[in-house]
Amino acid sequence: MPPKKPFSIPIPVADRNRPRFGGPSLKENPQWNPFSVLEDGVEDAEPAPVRAPRTQKTAIHFVWYGTGAPNDANTKSPKSIAASFPGATVYFWCLTQMAPAFEKALGKRVKVHTLNEVLDHSAVRKEVGPLLLDKLDQLLKFYLANRGHAPAKDILTFLTLALNGGYFFDANCVIEVPEQFEKMLASPPKLPTFLKLEDTLCFNPKPPGFMTDDLALQMGMAEEDDDEDDLPSFNGTDMWAMYSPARHPMLWTIACHYIARAEAFGFCGGPRQEGSLRSQMHNSFVEGIAQQKRTLAGALGIQSIFAGMHKHKQRDASYKPEDVNWEVDAVKAGQIEGGGPHLSAASAHADYWVKDLGLTKGHGGSWT
Repeated sequence: MPPKKPFSIPIPVADRNRPRFGGPSLKENPQWNPFSVLEDGVEDAEPAPVRAPRTQKTAIHFVWYGTGAPNDANTKSPKSIAASFPGATVYFWCLTQMAPAFEKALGKRVKVHTLNEVLDHSAVRKEVGPLLLDKLDQLLKFYLANRGHAPAKDILTFLTLALNGGYFFDANCVIEVPEQFEKMLASPPKLPTFLKLEDTLCFNPKPPGFMTDDLALQMGMAEEDDDEDDLPSFNGTDMWAMYSPARHPMLWTIACHYIARAEAFGFCGGPRQEGSLRSQMHNSFVEGIAQQKRTLAGALGIQSIFAGMHKHKQRDASYKPEDVNWEVDAVKAGQIEGGGPHLSAASAHADYWVKDLGLTKGHGGSWT
């Protein structure tokens, strides 16, 4: 049997000259395709809009550990920065019970989060570990019971920056040179950056002694018979400005060292032996005057930052903290010592000026 031809419906001879579907006859145009009308007169699709690459905003964190109600002292600066600098995303971290009040006071431009979100994060639990986290819980309770809100803020800030990255500022910082601040938002440091602190604690060739007899002197504490007004002060004991990339090992080192050093100070951990240096340090914070509390808490933060710097230098011999960190100048009667821009009325009561950031820091008397 011969192979069959492909099946097709024959066109009757009478119909061959008849127009097909509104088109020409087969005789006029044997190649005409009736479906071409679907393409005739159809405009090309509009090109998709060209989208500019999304700009990554720099995070700015404010940390408030306490139950005080929102007021100008703790909301004015976060709101101002959020409204004035589109290159920043401003976060405000506080206790869980205070979050609704701060959300209302700060408005939609500032993102309010709870500190438990930091403490409960899997990365924090992994890097710090259950033993130190248990001691941290004891430490925060100790601070809260002894008017230590600012030192509690210090350790919580270290953890917040280690987890999220970005800048941290105290709530009484004022941006005086917006152009300089915008540059720092657009090009933040590549390494964790802090204020340049007291040389004897931060830039020695080797770390400070851990628990030695001269530790009290090293921290700037006076002898018992010294006049309280003559207590030595530190440059930058209040950790009021810092920066870190997210998940940087230096910040994890600082946070872990802070908790371990707080245990050595007798602020958390096991029982204290009566008369021991650890017991003396604990009692100095509980019973001491505000200046003594400030000195102890400041030393704890400074030495922890130094430990992080020292550890990083072991990893990278080219790291020079004296070159990386920001210089701090004093402000007296609204004028920067050594010269600088004319300060606005908002900085009339400022104590410090940081040229690299273009900002001032107000009085630290409300540290507790």
